[in-house]
Amino acid sequence: MSLQQLTAAEGLFKYQSGRVIALGRVMLVTLFFIAIVLDRSEPERAVVETYSLLILYAAGAVALAVTTWRNWWLDARLAVPAHAADMAVFTAIVFSSNGTTSPFFLFFVLPLLSAAIRWSWRETALTASALIVLYLIAGLLIAGTQSFEIERFVIRSGHLLILSLLLIWFGIHERAARLFFRLEDFESGLDEQQSPLARALGLPIQVASAKGGALIIGEAGEAPSDGFGIFGGKQRTFSAERPLVRDGSYSAFLYDVDRNRALTRLAEGHFQFLAASAVLDLDQARELGLSEGVIAEVRTGTQHGWLVLSGVSELSTDFIDLGRELGRAAGFILDRHALLAAIETGAAARTRLSLARDVHDSIVQFLAGTAFRIEAIRRAAKAGSDIGAELEELKRLLLEEQGEVRGFVTALRRDREVELADAVAELRALAERLSQQWSVVCRISADDEQASIPIRLHLDLQQLLREAVANAVRHGGADRIDVDLSVDDDLLQLSVADNGRGFGPTEPTTEPWSLKERVERANGSLRLVSSPGSTNVYISLPLAGAA
Repeated sequence: MSLQQLTAAEGLFKYQSGRVIALGRVMLVTLFFIAIVLDRSEPERAVVETYSLLILYAAGAVALAVTTWRNWWLDARLAVPAHAADMAVFTAIVFSSNGTTSPFFLFFVLPLLSAAIRWSWRETALTASALIVLYLIAGLLIAGTQSFEIERFVIRSGHLLILSLLLIWFGIHERAARLFFRLEDFESGLDEQQSPLARALGLPIQVASAKGGALIIGEAGEAPSDGFGIFGGKQRTFSAERPLVRDGSYSAFLYDVDRNRALTRLAEGHFQFLAASAVLDLDQARELGLSEGVIAEVRTGTQHGWLVLSGVSELSTDFIDLGRELGRAAGFILDRHALLAAIETGAAARTRLSLARDVHDSIVQFLAGTAFRIEAIRRAAKAGSDIGAELEELKRLLLEEQGEVRGFVTALRRDREVELADAVAELRALAERLSQQWSVVCRISADDEQASIPIRLHLDLQQLLREAVANAVRHGGADRIDVDLSVDDDLLQLSVADNGRGFGPTEPTTEPWSLKERVERANGSLRLVSSPGSTNVYISLPLAGAA
């Protein structure tokens, strides 16, 4: 059998428990009929009645399979009568063929499995109880006959009870753990460039093999009114002037607009039959082009609405539970997009804050130093001094700062580590420019220059140096700054010492906010130690935290 044929066979029974039960019933009764015909000793009693019952049951099973194969309404309507017939035939066939030793005893598995698959554990328990009672009654009726074996009767009654308990347990857990599809199996086929509404609707359409559908969403607590639809492969938005779903107490239901039918499954597991007009605005449904399909509730953290699928291929009662899962999947996609959007907004805010900090620590500080230098040149000009050399030096510093800004932008675009030796070389070049800019002596020393550091930390070091020198000169009046750099395990240690005024014993020491903010953003720590004539800043930065 080819892969295409296997796929077609899988699609024939996918989300089709009704078909599986109907086909299993036909196959089982056919096999029983063949077995009785081949075994001349069977049936032991009521020969004509047994053959007649099997023929009628087989004909009914075939007719039921044919009529319900593509009709979810009849499948649900006839489920209970067919279930009762299965239990009655089980009792009759077992005790018309060797009674307690009947080879057809396992026929009781069909109604038990049908109940566990179709409904909930309650219906499974009722089915099991009815089968056990029927088996016991029939056993008592033939007790004392030649074919009755009390020992086998007791053993089989125990088997029936044990298997019933197992299937009841299965019924309890099966619906709670039911998973019709895995989201990751279908998400890879979705276009990430599409809008979140298109992705949230495209997934259910793909899973259910629907011809089209719509998402009607609104803010939680309000009537859903914002609609997005995909019909005939074309996307369109619309506004629902009135609610499409009239009764929101059902989280998922099948609908047939033309026949005015709707079907849902209650929490207890059994079906509830409704008029479509009771739960849907049929006029609006026709305006949207809806005929037959499934509707399910969609909830997100802030929104509420409905997933509407139309033209579903091979629609069955299983699509009620599938619809609930698709509604949850659509809500998950919308929630995830909202979360990612919030993360991106937060990341953008952090990026703006980081850039603002970098601009403050580089360009603003340079401009402050330049203004300081220009004021000195202005005073020299008033005194009649030659300022040509000073202006040339200022011009050179401006050109160097222009190169620094370009290098800063280029570094932001990189995503790699740099050698500590390269970072130290750039810091020494920066320290020389800062020395000229602020008319101070700034020296850099480093240990273990063989290490490497993340590019983000490299940028932070440059900005920290700028801010430290500017603070030392402007607030402390320092003319000498010594910077020491080292790597200790997974920490980058930076110490900045200046010979400024410092803080007296009674003066409160205040950590520079720009330094502290940058250090905290890199998950580092800062410590300030000051005394008259000296200020020391100790900074520890984790290498991993800055990647």
